[in-house]
Amino acid sequence: MTFQDVIPYRLAKPDFAGFPKMTRVRQNFTDVFIDDIEERVHEEITRLALPELTGKKIAITAGSRGIPNITRILKAVGGELKALGAAPFVVPAMGGHGNATAQGQLSLLREYGITEETVDMPLRSSMDTVLLGNSENGAAVYCDRNAYEADWIVVCGRVKPHTDFRWEIESGMCKMMVVGLGKYDGATAFHKTGTGEMGERLVNAARVFITKAKVLCGMAVIDNPYHKTHSIEAVKPENIIAREPELLREATKAMSKILLEEADVLVVDYFGKEISGSGMDPNVTGRFFHSPDVFYPNYPRIKKISVLRITRASHGNAAGIGVADFISRKAAQSIDLASVYTNCLTSRYSIGGKLPMVMNNDFDAIYAAASSSGAHSVKDARIIRIKNTLALDNIWVSENMSSEVKGNGALEIEGEPSEILFDSGNDISGLE
Repeated sequence: MTFQDVIPYRLAKPDFAGFPKMTRVRQNFTDVFIDDIEERVHEEITRLALPELTGKKIAITAGSRGIPNITRILKAVGGELKALGAAPFVVPAMGGHGNATAQGQLSLLREYGITEETVDMPLRSSMDTVLLGNSENGAAVYCDRNAYEADWIVVCGRVKPHTDFRWEIESGMCKMMVVGLGKYDGATAFHKTGTGEMGERLVNAARVFITKAKVLCGMAVIDNPYHKTHSIEAVKPENIIAREPELLREATKAMSKILLEEADVLVVDYFGKEISGSGMDPNVTGRFFHSPDVFYPNYPRIKKISVLRITRASHGNAAGIGVADFISRKAAQSIDLASVYTNCLTSRYSIGGKLPMVMNNDFDAIYAAASSSGAHSVKDARIIRIKNTLALDNIWVSENMSSEVKGNGALEIEGEPSEILFDSGNDISGLE
């Protein structure tokens, strides 16, 4: 079920005198990254002093997010295990994503370049699970059957701030075990108890998983602001819960952000599930579903958000798009409600299925945001435009914000201000 026949509202623009000109701005972040992925994985695996692995079947997790160098990382981990005599394979660890089907999850892996050929290992996908037990909070904890029946499990995943809650452990190895390897059963069981105290419940469930499943180690990956691999660290299972808060602090410092304090409008070219679990990371936009009208310290104060496209890799899953104020017609037409509703019902987070106002084209989506932002006029609106919430090294900033840009040592103006270019259908030229 899609919005192919949606007829959006056509705006009247009685006071339109043009949008402000936009200037390309480079945001300069610290660019610390690992160049030799294979050597770092070798060092980390060697450092653990693993048990005898000859002939052992080992499941390695692969999630549903676009992680830099993930194919190289998985292949390197598998190569190290094979050198120790093991028989590794990859399992999708993505809860109910991929429409909660085994084939759908394999399809997601393929889109991230993860195939049997690229990782040089078998891929085994199933939605079957094994019940491990119940956490202190009463949530049932499950494990993917292929992983459970292996001799060992390597929990490979990215550590980063979560999009919905704050605690000492958020997205990372614990979530990969409880929600990712829990598949649809585990994700549903965990989320049905609500978002309150989610961090504490996640840790309690992870303790059950580590105790009942055969975790060989964790492989924690952290991204840098330029979508490169900042760090890779192997962690013994008994140290995962203690180490992950430290890794989260490191990941928070390493992530990219918008280095401006406020704007009337944020234009996001692409919303996508491969970009963030929320489609656009609230740790970048400052807009959280649980309190969309609240401005938090250390986040940009954005009054209105317009989204212009849903990425193809999202397969219509626009769960979380309702945190935006306006979307274009093309964005609306690419939404698959069945995929959105499956995601939201699995997570028990129905608010994620809400939708923004639909405008006829990109021009109207930007105009609606600017005219309703409280700016004196559309021409006076202070606008920031980004490709997505991962690609933040270069952004566009309206020229009426030039004083803030020039006063920030981490920002660098590139080129002269120019008009936003629209095609004959009033969509931004060049957007797919």
